[in-house]
Amino acid sequence: MSGGRRGRGRPARIDRDRIVQAALELDATGEPLSMKAVAARLGVHSPNLYHHVGDRDSLAALVAAARIERVLDESWMPPPDADWRTWLRAFAYATRDASLTLPGHAEYFAFSGPAGRRQLDQIERLHEVLVDAGFDPVVAGRCVTLIGELVHINVRSVFMLRAQGQEPHRATIAEILRDEPDALPLLRAAGHADYDPDAQFAFDLDAALAGLAPSPADPGQG
Repeated sequence: MSGGRRGRGRPARIDRDRIVQAALELDATGEPLSMKAVAARLGVHSPNLYHHVGDRDSLAALVAAARIERVLDESWMPPPDADWRTWLRAFAYATRDASLTLPGHAEYFAFSGPAGRRQLDQIERLHEVLVDAGFDPVVAGRCVTLIGELVHINVRSVFMLRAQGQEPHRATIAEILRDEPDALPLLRAAGHADYDPDAQFAFDLDAALAGLAPSPADPGQG
C-alpha cells in the first residue's frame, strides 16, 4: 500500500473533523484548497468527502471557522469589572482581527462555518456581562448578533478591497470626480471616492454602541 491509500475493501474511516484537519494541514502548505487534494491527503476518493462536508465552499467555511477558533483565544476579554460597552468593543475588534488573519480565504470566505466550543464559551461570558448589566437575555443576544454582523460586513469589504483594489461604485465616483471638477460636491466633500475600512468600522461600532442600552424586556415583543 502506498500514498496513504488503503487496500480495496478497507476504506479509510473519515468524519468531518478529520476532513477539516486534513484541509488545515493542506492550507498550511500553501496548496490551493480542493476536495480532490484533501481526499488525496486522507487516502480516499473525492466523493467520500461530500457526504460529510457538502462541497468545496462548505469545506472552506469550516476551515475558516477552525482557524478562527485557534486564533481567537481568551486574551481579548477585558477585566471582570469592565463595563458592557468595553466588553462588546473588545469582542468586536478581536473577532475582526481574527477574521482578517485569513487572507488566503478572501475569495470564498462565507462566514458560514460553525462556531467552536471555545468561541461559544466566550460568547456565553459576553452574554453574562450584558445580562448582569440589565439587558434582557433576548436583547443581549441581539446585541451580540449586531456586533457580529458589523464585523461580517466590514471584513467582507476588506477582502473585496484586497482582491479588487477599490469597490466598484467608489471607483465610479472617483472617475466622475476626476473628470468633472464641479460634479457631486457633497459626495466629494464626504470622501465617498475613498474608503477606509478601519475608520468605517470604528464609526459603525461607535454608532451601534451609542444606540444600545439595558432594557427590562425585548422591545420587539408584546
